[in-house]
Amino acid sequence: MSFWQLDSRCVAILRYLADSEDTLSIQEISRFFNVSVRSVYYDLNKINDWLLTQYVSAILVERNRGVYVTKIQSEKIKDLLKSSENTAYYVLSPKERHRIQICALLSSGHTIFVEHLSHLCSISRNTMFNDLKIVREKLARYGLNLTFETQKGYEVKGAIFQQRAVFLYYFSPLISLLENNQLSTLDALPFYNRESIDHYVKILQNIENQLDTTYVEGMILSLATLIYVITKRNGHIDLSDIDAKDILQTKEFQMVESLLSELPEYEQIYIAMHLLGSRVQINTIYDAKNEKPFLYTVASQLVKEFEILACLEFDDRDQLISLIANHLSMSIYRYKFGIQIGNPLMADIMASYSDLFELTVKASKVLKDSLKMPIPDFEIAYITMHLGGYLHKKNHLQRNFQVLIVCPNGISTASILRGEIEALHPNLKIMAIVGIDGMKPYLDECDFIISTVDLNAPIPVIKVKPIITEDDRLRILSRIVKNDQVKKIQNGITLDTVLGIVSNYVTSDSYEKVKKDLSQLFNPTHSCENNIKENSIRLVDVLFEHRIKIVDRMDSWENAITVATQPLLLENTVDTSYVEAMIAGVHRYGPYIVIGEDVALAHALPQDGV
Repeated sequence: MSFWQLDSRCVAILRYLADSEDTLSIQEISRFFNVSVRSVYYDLNKINDWLLTQYVSAILVERNRGVYVTKIQSEKIKDLLKSSENTAYYVLSPKERHRIQICALLSSGHTIFVEHLSHLCSISRNTMFNDLKIVREKLARYGLNLTFETQKGYEVKGAIFQQRAVFLYYFSPLISLLENNQLSTLDALPFYNRESIDHYVKILQNIENQLDTTYVEGMILSLATLIYVITKRNGHIDLSDIDAKDILQTKEFQMVESLLSELPEYEQIYIAMHLLGSRVQINTIYDAKNEKPFLYTVASQLVKEFEILACLEFDDRDQLISLIANHLSMSIYRYKFGIQIGNPLMADIMASYSDLFELTVKASKVLKDSLKMPIPDFEIAYITMHLGGYLHKKNHLQRNFQVLIVCPNGISTASILRGEIEALHPNLKIMAIVGIDGMKPYLDECDFIISTVDLNAPIPVIKVKPIITEDDRLRILSRIVKNDQVKKIQNGITLDTVLGIVSNYVTSDSYEKVKKDLSQLFNPTHSCENNIKENSIRLVDVLFEHRIKIVDRMDSWENAITVATQPLLLENTVDTSYVEAMIAGVHRYGPYIVIGEDVALAHALPQDGV
């Protein structure tokens, strides 16, 4: 049976109705397929026209009741659907629609109107007009202006490099949809021509093989698609900030020049920059020294935003700000040109530090607003690592284990690794963080080495993953216990055995102190945990019954904060300036106090009146 009259959404609706045993309202169908009620009625008309050509009675739509398919109709429809070779209809989320619309607007080589955009996403004109409002706002964040003229249709105006950076930013999440053929309008996408893009993919894979390197997942398809877009659109990209002489000498440029000779030289340089910048370790080409005062301010704003969201203050705040500003100075040219370097640890970071990553995503909004550039998740993952490295710098006793960290993965990885190791045991002292070639000066004074790579060294080496696992932590603690400075008594003597002897010679008061000291000697992990717990203040430590107020309803969130703070005001734990600071913070920074569904943790800084 032929399905040429029906598009994929109509086929999907028909399957949905045939599988349902209940009457479905038009609104239910509308919500399920994320389309307007009007679109549902329109699709049902098309479905009924088609059913009549297949000698199946039309589906009845009863006012105030909905749509119901009889058992006989359902069986006939299912038989017809079995012979269909159509792919399953995929319902695009609003975010996916916006990504497709933005990429289409930034890549089209001809006039583009609302009808074309609505067809790409299989939505109504009204829904498309609503989407365009959001798309216009998103583009404006990056200094791009969406315009409309009767004869020319929609057009994005702004710097070409900015347009390309934004295109790559929004294209990357679409890759899985393209590869899995989940878009019924794939052939209509102005930025995707399978034959042409496959051609450029093969060229880039050839370059990858010749250079004996591996580019991050998805990078080759993204760049191949961008090359296809470049060949369709006329536009000169400004590379005045780039020292082209250095790039012209690279193997990457020479291969691009040879294999993509149809492109002008400035485009070949631009493509070579992407190939150079897609390696995790790369010498910075863009000179950002004039940007450093500005970047320091931006980094300071980011750290401030993170502190507000996380309800904390960093001890070494200035050092952290300088570290992030330095990272931004090395990364800003990548942001500017949309270069994707990837982060090999991103999946681990998002899994092991999901809360920290989400906070960093929210705090990084200040980067997008200040730099007017899209900040990809892999860059936010690097910033997460910097912040994570400074979260465990409190509550340590005197350290007396000399440890050398060998980590060639870069300062971002080393920063979070250092924080994890220092938080593991109170007596660890990190001598330095070095590459493989920098170990020698430290070997005489070092107790052991913690390394992310295989090493040959005259002292013990513990190899760990850049994001250390529980197994890594146990092996580090095991090495500490074996060290001469803190050594378990051998020959089967246990802590209980020693305490049994000691109890005969000390008073009951002294016994508890001796027991605590010996417990620290026999179990450094427990000692570290107790030390952190004793010196940390948790919510449960301050949330007493007399400080809790239960109110059914409040007329405003400002009043809710004021009422919730009354018990603290009565006991002089805070003063009224703290209440004012909490309310002012929300007015200034937005709803940062909302930490979950229906949960808000109102707070300000300690100096605001605690």
